[in-house]
Formats: sequence, structure tokens, C-alpha cells
Amino acid sequence: MNKYNLFIKSWWVWAFAVVCFGLYEQAAMKLEQNITSLDKEIASLEARIVESSTKQQYLVLQQESFNDPAGIELALIRGLGMVPEGYTKIYFQDLL
Repeated sequence: MNKYNLFIKSWWVWAFAVVCFGLYEQAAMKLEQNITSLDKEIASLEARIVESSTKQQYLVLQQESFNDPAGIELALIRGLGMVPEGYTKIYFQDLL
């Protein structure tokens, strides 16, 4: 039996190999897309973690400042617009 006849009689093996290779390539591309998507999600979550950590540090500092009378006074001035006696309050108007 020569090589040509062997190739013709075993065509199904070659077809099976081509189909398997095609399915493998398709799965590899899908896996790469999933990995890329998950990498983007990881980066987004890491950014949110950093943002949350910064906000937490700010809130802890703000909470600690309420033990100090000057901190309470500053919070009232900033938050409520209250002005202690002896201070000058300035109003800004939009002219547009």
C-alpha cells in the first residue's frame, strides 16, 4: 500500500485532527478574551480599593478631629456655615 492510498483511506483521521485544531483555536481565543476581561475587572477593583482606603483614612482623620474643640469649630464653619463671634463672614454671589 502506497502513501497516497494510506492517506485516502485514513481521511477521517485527518478531518478529525483539523476539527480538533479548529475547536482548540476557538477555545483559546475565548479563554484569552475572558482573561482580558478579568484583568480589566481586577484593575477596576484595585482602583476602587485604593479609593476606598483613601476615603477611610480621611474619615478616620475627620472622626479624630471631633475630639478637638478647634476641629469641631472648623467642621461647623465648613459644613453649616456657622461663624463664631468676632469672625467676618463673606458671601459670594454669582453674577451670571
